[in-house]
Formats: sequence, structure tokens, C-alpha cells
Amino acid sequence: MAMRETVRSLKAYFILSALLGAFVNLRVITAGAGRFAVAGGVIGLGFSLAFLYVGLRLRQLLLTAPNRVTTLLIVTASFLVLSFLIDLVLGFAGSWPLVLLELLITWYLFVNVRRLAAEAQPRPTSPPSSGGSVERG
Repeated sequence: MAMRETVRSLKAYFILSALLGAFVNLRVITAGAGRFAVAGGVIGLGFSLAFLYVGLRLRQLLLTAPNRVTTLLIVTASFLVLSFLIDLVLGFAGSWPLVLLELLITWYLFVNVRRLAAEAQPRPTSPPSSGGSVERG
């Protein structure tokens, strides 16, 4: 039996991801490992803040702006791939397991946000039928 995420559990995922991401990125920034690492940490911190915002406002965003949430996730995945490629060029190929895990989590969030957004949209109501057949002349 597969467990389906609810808005509440997905909010927790976004908030937890934001807090964990903020912790990691603040450590990268304070370690001063180089310009690229600090720049990546600052950008990652920005993503963490965006994830925190989404986590706090997810129910409203699913109704009013689900595309903004999915766009954030697509941009996040793109940034992860780009930063991994930069790591490869700089000789840090050992980061691939973490990047793969982050991409899987981002994909999981994307799929569930799309499903919950579709479920949150109001169902169109059809006009009441007249109960009889329509005559054509």
C-alpha cells in the first residue's frame, strides 16, 4: 500500500528541506572554501528561504500559484545539475551521491505538488440538464 502525501506532510518536507539546506549552506559560506563555494552557498541559502516560504504557505500556493512552486522545483533541480557539473570541472566528483539524493527529493516534491495542486483546484460544475431530449428542427 503506497502512502500518498498530504498538504500537511508536504509542508513538513519543504520546511525540513529549507532548514537542512540553510544549515548546510551557512556552513559552506562560513567555511570560506573559495569564491565558487561561497557563491553557491549564498544561492543555496536563497533556495532554502524560498523552500521555507513555500512550506509555510503551501496550501494557499496550491490554490493560487501552483506553477510558481513547480517552477521553483525545476530551477532548484537545474541549479543542482549545474553545480554538480561545476564540481566535476573543479575536480570534486565525489559529490554525485548527494546531488543524486537532492535531485530525487526535488523530483518527489515536484510530482506531489502537481498532484496536490490538481486535487486542490475547484471542480467545474456542469449546468443542470433539462431532463428531456433536445429537439432539432
